[in-house]
Amino acid sequence: MTLPILHPTYRVRLSLFVHLHSLYMLRKELFLLFFLMINFFLQAQDEGPSPMSCLNAQEVVFPLSVNDFSASEVLLNDVKLNALYYLYEDRYTFWYKFIATEDGTINFSVSPSNSDDRYRSILFDYGGNDFCDKLVNQNLQPKRVKRTPVFSKSGEILYKNTIEAAKGDTFYISVLSLNAEDCGHFLYMEWGDEKFSFHAIHRPCYNFTRLEQPEFSTAKEVVEDVTLQLSFGDTVPPEPETELGFGALETIEVQSEFEDLITVGDRLILNQVYFYNNTFAFKPGAQEEMDQLVQFLEMNPTVEVEIQGHTANNTEEIRPDPNFKGQGKEWNFKGSALKLSEYRADAVMAYLIEKGVSKKRLVSKGYGDSKKRVPNASTFEEFEKNMRVEAVVTKQ
Repeated sequence: MTLPILHPTYRVRLSLFVHLHSLYMLRKELFLLFFLMINFFLQAQDEGPSPMSCLNAQEVVFPLSVNDFSASEVLLNDVKLNALYYLYEDRYTFWYKFIATEDGTINFSVSPSNSDDRYRSILFDYGGNDFCDKLVNQNLQPKRVKRTPVFSKSGEILYKNTIEAAKGDTFYISVLSLNAEDCGHFLYMEWGDEKFSFHAIHRPCYNFTRLEQPEFSTAKEVVEDVTLQLSFGDTVPPEPETELGFGALETIEVQSEFEDLITVGDRLILNQVYFYNNTFAFKPGAQEEMDQLVQFLEMNPTVEVEIQGHTANNTEEIRPDPNFKGQGKEWNFKGSALKLSEYRADAVMAYLIEKGVSKKRLVSKGYGDSKKRVPNASTFEEFEKNMRVEAVVTKQ
């Protein structure tokens, strides 16, 4: 697929450097600590330095119907899209400016173009003309946003951000890039029945075909209570005495929107929890990652998880191995692959309960082969990725 080329001559961006320094989670409240170090070098030819300003963010006016986005239109495989391109100065963050000309509700989401990309959006509520100055010199704090998880048809999770806007309100949205090789993000917006989206292309690896329009009506109403604290000083905050967040997970694979911030929908993949073939009996070494999961739940006492079992195929009739006869029910399973995935999830949950985790915080479910990590597996390693146990956060 050839990437469309568009020079963003319709907008000028300021030089902005954002460094994400550290993220912390406390027991009762979630605090994200960002250190934004912003340097603005504006030089006007023959006119000396220009005043520092953040007003050159990509503007979006609500209602959406009043905008003219024709300058960002591109044609891709006979489909008209709206594409924005990161400049070099945007490599750590990309700014949007939302302006409400009527009272109403703004819903938006930011999703990565590739599965390995990671972006985080932060919103500021400020209508003055000196936003940049306030942000840098007066430690302007982000606005708390109602965020609700939305589950796509493919099982991926993104977050709907909801803003109750009044006429005249102005909001600045910073989309932070958290990985060095991020390819781009997809901004989707709704205002009543009006919908619009931007493809913000960070690198040539941007994947247009992976993205789909989210269905906000499927959002689960789980209000996230997050306080974001920004600091522009040079002092590094002390390490927390207790290692919270994902600190206990040494080998468990974490799929989360944020570095150390636990949110609903985060996936903890236990890649080293293996079972003997066609059984729900653990192989040696499985306890190590299950113990990590126990420690994670102990350190984060409000977190609840769904233990998920997954198989590599959908075999309807599994028969016990005669060699395992007399070794217990976990060794002599008979049934479908879906049922086996349920038993394996049950086995992990039983281990956690035995180690002291409250049963009220756990639920188990088998998915068979309905959620493969590698859809067309052809090697043993790929089949192993599909045969797995995951713990998915259902309450933070």
